[in-house]
Amino acid sequence: MIVLFGGTPGDLHLDANGATTLKGNFVICSAHHWINWGDAVVLVDTPSDHTEGVDDLFRRSKESFADTQAVMATLRQRFPNSKIALVGTSAGTVSVGNALDRDPTLADAFVLTSPVTVSHKGSAAIGDLDVDGTKYRVLVVSNEHDACVSSPAYAGKRLAEHNHFDFVSVDSTDGSGDTSEKCGGHSPHGFLGIEKEVLGGINNWLVGQPVVGQ
Repeated sequence: MIVLFGGTPGDLHLDANGATTLKGNFVICSAHHWINWGDAVVLVDTPSDHTEGVDDLFRRSKESFADTQAVMATLRQRFPNSKIALVGTSAGTVSVGNALDRDPTLADAFVLTSPVTVSHKGSAAIGDLDVDGTKYRVLVVSNEHDACVSSPAYAGKRLAEHNHFDFVSVDSTDGSGDTSEKCGGHSPHGFLGIEKEVLGGINNWLVGQPVVGQ
């Protein structure tokens, strides 16, 4: 089972057909790929008292972690035999990293794509995570051409190396000319043009195949 945490601002305004906003986000638009690969998918919306989105400080809070715990408790009750992976991208990695930091046993695996590792203008980040990656399954995926100030590839690699997380570095430049999109889905930050390849690599890692990348 794949639990998806989208990037800024995180509000999906879910209806019976899925997300009605943030549909261009890398992990939110990945849902149909996971379903095609045989996984159940959960899209995590923002809380009812934050219908217009949340910032990274909230994502790093105890309140946000309690929300993630509630999601996980429901899934464990409904699907007691399923392995569950928390998958986030960009600001969504702050939510996933917050859960990983506070209780690394909460999920069976954690995936951080384009992780927010560098604080910008006082925002929260996960560059300070200190989790033993030899005990818990964690994958970091960064794009060498990610121009977002909060998620440079070198910092993603440093995060992985410090904690002994698995690490994949990809190299794509589609969308790099649009500076207004540098932290959005239509850029290297969102793995534009290589989305399916990156997702396939994550899926392979989740089922125990060797990590392919730098």
